[in-house]
Amino acid sequence: METDRQSRQSLRTRRNGPQAAWPFDLRVFAAMAGLWALCLALRAFVHIGDFDVVDPIETIFAGMRFNGDDARVVLIVEAGIFGVMAIGVFAHRRWGLLLALCYMVQVVMSHLAFVIAYLPIRSEWMSVRVVASQGPMMVLIALYLWIRACDLIFDSQPAEARPRQSSDANHQAAVRAASGAGDVAAVAE
Repeated sequence: METDRQSRQSLRTRRNGPQAAWPFDLRVFAAMAGLWALCLALRAFVHIGDFDVVDPIETIFAGMRFNGDDARVVLIVEAGIFGVMAIGVFAHRRWGLLLALCYMVQVVMSHLAFVIAYLPIRSEWMSVRVVASQGPMMVLIALYLWIRACDLIFDSQPAEARPRQSSDANHQAAVRAASGAGDVAAVAE
């Protein structure tokens, strides 16, 4: 049993190259993204009541407001995006983190576009206020993802395998020992 796990891990290392250890909090983020996907899907499919006049489902995507059945379709698409994002991060795939980063940047830009577009309309000020109050949290989530995932997405080698920078004194001593020529300044004197 242990040899099977080791052989699968060595096969994965040979196929994908050496990988950096993924932080535990990214797995927590993936779990939360999966739960959010489930909540969005439930919100899209579960009808709270029979509303003939107004459908209470409303969502914002890409700076545009969607109501009714259009909002349900957008919620299903968003649930799919969050689900794929969670699967990618749980599977330790770079594309999962990249999708999460791109989606969070889209959310931040969407909130900004909505606020700018609807701010001049006086009847929409409550919606603008709600979306504007969500903006800082969206920026913090995007920054968190960037800080935690930057090394995992853009580095080709793990943090443990990076060559360490030596101090100047150690470097000069190593060069002197390797060159065999001795100290040039001492020879010149």
